[in-house]
Amino acid sequence: MGFRDWMRHWFGASEEVNPDEPTEIGVVAIGQGPFAVDQLRHAGFDAGGHDAFNIVSGVASGHRILVPQHQSVAAVAKLEEILHG
Repeated sequence: MGFRDWMRHWFGASEEVNPDEPTEIGVVAIGQGPFAVDQLRHAGFDAGGHDAFNIVSGVASGHRILVPQHQSVAAVAKLEEILHG
């Protein structure tokens, strides 16, 4: 058992993944974030997002895009399509 496995066991981590758990699929430019979330929702994804805050500079530096785990693979492909045409 490696160190990472030992730590997972110690803290009681499960190998099971909750398919409805929000997961980050990307951080986009702050101006593109709300548009990308809206386009993902329009495409049928349960997307959400919020500003990514840079603690060093003290300003918002991007927009985090979140979707449920079970939608993440398809949502990443759609996000690429939205951002790059």
